[in-house]
Amino acid sequence: MKNIVGISNLEAEILLIVWDKGTVTNREVYETFIKKEIRDKKSGFIPYTTIMSTMNSLARKKILKIDKSRKTYTYSAIMSREELTNSIIKSVEEKLF
Repeated sequence: MKNIVGISNLEAEILLIVWDKGTVTNREVYETFIKKEIRDKKSGFIPYTTIMSTMNSLARKKILKIDKSRKTYTYSAIMSREELTNSIIKSVEEKLF
Protein backbone atom coordinates (compact mmCIF):
# COMPACT_ATOMS: atom_id res chain seq x y z
CA MET A 1 0.00 0.00 0.00
CA LYS A 2 1.30 3.43 -0.98
CA ASN A 3 1.81 5.82 1.93
CA ILE A 4 -0.55 8.76 1.99
CA VAL A 5 1.44 11.95 2.55
CA GLY A 6 -1.46 13.84 4.08
CA ILE A 7 -5.03 14.97 3.59
CA SER A 8 -6.70 18.37 3.57
CA ASN A 9 -9.27 19.53 6.12
CA LEU A 10 -12.02 19.10 3.52
CA GLU A 11 -10.86 15.57 2.72
CA ALA A 12 -10.86 14.76 6.43
CA GLU A 13 -14.41 16.09 6.86
CA ILE A 14 -15.61 14.07 3.88
CA LEU A 15 -13.95 10.92 5.21
CA LEU A 16 -15.63 11.38 8.59
CA ILE A 17 -18.99 11.43 6.80
CA VAL A 18 -18.14 8.37 4.69
CA TRP A 19 -16.87 6.41 7.69
CA ASP A 20 -20.03 7.34 9.62
CA LYS A 21 -22.50 6.43 6.84
CA GLY A 22 -20.65 3.58 5.12
CA THR A 23 -21.73 4.17 1.51
CA VAL A 24 -22.64 7.61 0.22
CA THR A 25 -23.24 9.65 -2.90
CA ASN A 26 -21.76 13.06 -3.65
CA ARG A 27 -25.20 14.54 -3.00
CA GLU A 28 -25.49 12.95 0.46
CA VAL A 29 -22.09 14.32 1.47
CA TYR A 30 -23.00 17.76 0.10
CA GLU A 31 -26.32 17.78 1.98
CA THR A 32 -24.51 16.82 5.19
CA PHE A 33 -22.23 19.83 4.67
CA ILE A 34 -25.23 22.11 4.08
CA LYS A 35 -26.80 20.97 7.37
CA LYS A 36 -23.48 21.50 9.15
CA GLU A 37 -23.17 25.02 7.70
CA ILE A 38 -26.59 25.89 9.08
CA ARG A 39 -25.56 24.69 12.56
CA ASP A 40 -22.01 26.05 12.43
CA LYS A 41 -21.93 29.58 11.06
CA LYS A 42 -18.09 29.63 11.18
CA SER A 43 -17.65 27.35 8.19
CA GLY A 44 -17.90 28.83 4.73
CA PHE A 45 -20.05 27.68 1.84
CA ILE A 46 -18.63 24.72 -0.08
CA PRO A 47 -19.94 24.24 -3.64
CA TYR A 48 -21.28 20.85 -4.75
CA THR A 49 -18.61 20.63 -7.45
CA THR A 50 -15.87 21.03 -4.83
CA ILE A 51 -17.29 18.11 -2.85
CA MET A 52 -17.51 16.03 -6.02
CA SER A 53 -13.93 16.76 -7.14
CA THR A 54 -12.56 16.16 -3.65
CA MET A 55 -14.29 12.79 -3.43
CA ASN A 56 -12.86 11.87 -6.84
CA SER A 57 -9.42 12.93 -5.59
CA LEU A 58 -9.82 10.65 -2.56
CA ALA A 59 -10.70 7.83 -4.97
CA ARG A 60 -7.55 8.50 -7.04
CA LYS A 61 -5.54 8.32 -3.80
CA LYS A 62 -7.14 4.90 -3.17
CA ILE A 63 -8.79 6.07 0.04
CA LEU A 64 -12.33 5.87 -1.37
CA LYS A 65 -13.82 3.35 -3.79
CA ILE A 66 -16.33 4.40 -6.46
CA ASP A 67 -19.15 2.06 -7.48
CA LYS A 68 -20.19 3.09 -11.01
CA SER A 69 -22.67 0.26 -11.54
CA ARG A 70 -25.70 2.51 -11.00
CA LYS A 71 -26.83 5.81 -12.48
CA THR A 72 -25.70 7.58 -9.30
CA TYR A 73 -22.15 6.71 -8.27
CA THR A 74 -21.64 5.65 -4.67
CA TYR A 75 -18.50 5.95 -2.60
CA SER A 76 -17.22 3.87 0.29
CA ALA A 77 -13.98 3.85 2.26
CA ILE A 78 -11.16 1.57 1.21
CA MET A 79 -9.04 2.56 4.21
CA SER A 80 -10.18 2.61 7.81
CA ARG A 81 -9.33 5.54 10.07
CA GLU A 82 -6.52 3.51 11.61
CA GLU A 83 -5.05 2.49 8.24
CA LEU A 84 -5.09 6.08 6.99
CA THR A 85 -3.55 7.39 10.20
CA ASN A 86 -0.81 4.76 10.10
CA SER A 87 -0.09 5.51 6.44
CA ILE A 88 0.28 9.26 7.09
CA ILE A 89 2.46 8.66 10.15
CA LYS A 90 4.65 6.23 8.22
CA SER A 91 5.07 8.78 5.42
CA VAL A 92 6.16 11.46 7.90
CA GLU A 93 8.47 9.00 9.65
CA GLU A 94 10.15 8.12 6.35
CA LYS A 95 10.77 11.79 5.66
CA LEU A 96 12.33 12.39 9.09
CA PHE A 97 14.47 9.30 9.50
